[in-house]
Amino acid sequence: MRTTANIAAVGGYGYTGYAGAAKFAKNVALFAAAPFIGLVYAAAFPFVAVGMLAWYGVCAARKRAAA
Repeated sequence: MRTTANIAAVGGYGYTGYAGAAKFAKNVALFAAAPFIGLVYAAAFPFVAVGMLAWYGVCAARKRAAA
């Protein structure tokens, strides 16, 4: 037996469904959090867009000033 084995990976120590239960719990949590994650992306989009336009404007102004 490897030293990195845990109870869920080793059969014969009782309940072996911990990995499946953890995966199910993670999927439920992500399903519940998905609308809020999408809302954060939608709310952050205008700020990211303005920052990107400002960055490109500064780069273009530097090129024009150098030429």
